Amino acid sequence: MQTYKDLKNEWLAVLNNYYGPEETHAMLCRVTDYRRSWSAIDLLINQDQYLTTEDQNWYADVLKELSQLKPIQYILGETYFYGHCLTLSRDVLIPRPETEELVDLIIKREASAVGLNVLDIGTGSGAIAVSLKLGLTGSHLTAWDISPKALRIAKSNAIQLGAAVCFEEKNVLTLGPQKAVWDVIVSNPPYVCMSEKAHMRAHVLTQEPDLALFVPDDEPLLFYQKIAELGLSSLLPNGRIYFEINAAFGQETQTLLMHLGYHSVSLINDSYGKPRIVSAVRP
Repeated sequence: MQTYKDLKNEWLAVLNNYYGPEETHAMLCRVTDYRRSWSAIDLLINQDQYLTTEDQNWYADVLKELSQLKPIQYILGETYFYGHCLTLSRDVLIPRPETEELVDLIIKREASAVGLNVLDIGTGSGAIAVSLKLGLTGSHLTAWDISPKALRIAKSNAIQLGAAVCFEEKNVLTLGPQKAVWDVIVSNPPYVCMSEKAHMRAHVLTQEPDLALFVPDDEPLLFYQKIAELGLSSLLPNGRIYFEINAAFGQETQTLLMHLGYHSVSLINDSYGKPRIVSAVRP
């Protein structure tokens, strides 16, 4: 029989070369919370407790998938984002902490407004749209995505969390001018250049959807250009636009918006000190 201490040592031995001891321990704590509703302290206190055969087999299956570089979020089929538990599949990108910072900024900046019409472009799992709906009083949220599979996940998350969001299948790259109806447009579009693949971790490259990640090297601002142009017609007067961006193109994204006539264009660093958010006001 195996104790939880034995389990921890096994995980460290198998996964250390992939993730390092700290991340491996964090993943073990995460799956134990999922399996037993134990905190990290509970795991330590109960380290000499024996696993049942059923639990031992379950942890062995999870460890096997982790050693094949499958992200823990996809294995468990869920992740936490801005205090909410979201369902996930490989059809959607795993929401990042930087995106939580984008959501937090919008909620803080727009908190005094009531009844905002907000559009989330490229919603994926629905993380941004659902969190904004729950965080902005009386807001009306619409979310677009090109992927029907992603929209199914997003709708499931909205229902699960009681967030009334209108989801629509749209390809923003093919849309013409739209009627001015939005107070806020937000987007975390694909922004990783194909040439950056060489510097990315294997479990991102092999597991997460390319459609949600990559843009051509010769068009790094492809989505920002199109969405900003769309905003010129579809944002209401003094409407705001918020982007999560590639840190390598912060100044370029800022300049793009200024050239299109947007004002109050701000480049905002994330908690790691990297340019990560651009906000602007419609001309």
